[in-house]
Amino acid sequence: MSTSPTPPTRHWDPPAPGHDPTRQWGTSPTPPGPKGKRRGPILLAATIGVALLVTTGFVANGGTPDSRPAPTPATTPSPGPADPPDDGLGGGSEVPEPAPTPEREPEPEPATVEIPELSGINRAGAEQILADYGIKATIRYRSTDQYPAGTVISQSPKAGALVLPDTTVSLVVAKTPPPPPPPSTAPPPPETTPAQCDPSYPDVCLDPAVEDYDCAGGSGNGPRYVEGPIRVLPPDPFDLDREGDGVGCENG
Repeated sequence: MSTSPTPPTRHWDPPAPGHDPTRQWGTSPTPPGPKGKRRGPILLAATIGVALLVTTGFVANGGTPDSRPAPTPATTPSPGPADPPDDGLGGGSEVPEPAPTPEREPEPEPATVEIPELSGINRAGAEQILADYGIKATIRYRSTDQYPAGTVISQSPKAGALVLPDTTVSLVVAKTPPPPPPPSTAPPPPETTPAQCDPSYPDVCLDPAVEDYDCAGGSGNGPRYVEGPIRVLPPDPFDLDREGDGVGCENG
């Protein structure tokens, strides 16, 4: 390949005395440079060099064009569901587990109270003792002459039992029994037997063994007499109801 010869460098002589370069060359005292070279051969040489480089690269790659796939343009991912905000723990989308709830301590059980012995104490004293222990009392009375009136006979629950406050204890308190009824002063009625009284005369007892009864104040001669009026039932063996109206001795 031929190259363009380099033009020789031209040397300038120093100016002669009294010579004004400005007048000769204008405002610039610098002498003009060499004339411009021809660009045609230079451009042709550059074009041939580029073609050789391309040809050399094509042969080095096996005579085939570059088979590498073209880069895929970056795609913008489609928006998905929003991730939960970062909680600062490095979990990102993970939801932190809730803190465990502290267990409540069991409440202490209330203290129990031992029931005292109340038998033989009067009612007011027993109620006051129970009140001091925070226990209520209910009262029942029983008639007896074995204990003084107003004295506690028994209790439920019994003494020594352990109970909670506000428990109710039942007390049985003695009371004076009522006095016995007074003896009767009326004489007892005479005892008679059915065999001694005739059933025809229910208001009076007429002995059927007597010979005859007549109305007192009448004309009969006895030997026994009856004060009337009295009820008479058949068969009227002493004939005291002569009118037959069920009443005898109406007029005496």
